[in-house]
Amino acid sequence: MAEKVSIQREFVRGAARLADLVYVISQMKTLLEQDIAHVSLVGLYKGNWGDAFNTTWNATAVAVAKLPSQKLVLIGEDGDVATYVGGRREDETIAPQPVMIRNAREIGGHVHACGSKRQVFKRTGDRQWIDMSAPRAAQTEVFGFEAIDGYADNEIYAVGWAGEIWRHDGAAWTQCGSPTNVILTAVCCAGNGLVYAAGQGGVLVSGRGDAWTPVDWEDEVTADLWDLCWFQDRLHVATMSGLYTLDANRLVPVDYGAMGPVTGYSLSTAQGVLWSVGKADVASFDGTAWRRYD
Repeated sequence: MAEKVSIQREFVRGAARLADLVYVISQMKTLLEQDIAHVSLVGLYKGNWGDAFNTTWNATAVAVAKLPSQKLVLIGEDGDVATYVGGRREDETIAPQPVMIRNAREIGGHVHACGSKRQVFKRTGDRQWIDMSAPRAAQTEVFGFEAIDGYADNEIYAVGWAGEIWRHDGAAWTQCGSPTNVILTAVCCAGNGLVYAAGQGGVLVSGRGDAWTPVDWEDEVTADLWDLCWFQDRLHVATMSGLYTLDANRLVPVDYGAMGPVTGYSLSTAQGVLWSVGKADVASFDGTAWRRYD
């Protein structure tokens, strides 16, 4: 594979499996220009790029399942699924067919996918998915989930359009009172016992259970916040143009050192390493130094 992978591709989202292995959804620029649905999944292992597999459908959701066995799970917008481990791909399908899958996260070992109309699906085994959606929005209603995370199967949070925040207690979904009505695009169940949700226009809220409050910035933040990740006892916040950490009520830009700034969007961690995937960059942070791979 060419040394500068981003010359021919755009990166969409990543999922780390090991400290030195991350899988990245990429799309070929020539096919994007022709509006041809596809994914070119690539792996970055020990600093070396390699092609995993290609699809003829679009995907924005990817996560690493730990149960019933560890493998990468790539999910298409319409419910197509491809799993990958040890160089072997297997295909699955989510049923009933989703309206539009938007994101996925491993929770309690199992991959959970969320999307439009408040849909949530849980992968319980190979080729086995269950529908555990929140109360569905009507066809004429513009509601849906953009992100999902959880501490365990009995405490899962999903966020999305109109600032909606929903909580699943292992048996049923409950809508939480949200302090915002903007689209929330990320949620993180942090190690400090709080849950954070972020979205358009620099909106960040925190809470747990049914109590949620906005985080009021000392300095005005207007950039859209696209992903959240808890790493080294800090909340990391990704925008399209960079990465920040939350310090009290301030967003502090990450110091990339000699590497210099990178594009941002998607965050993932594995075995003590933070991975950042942006439209034109993939970078990792081992707690001491940053490294850019493209």
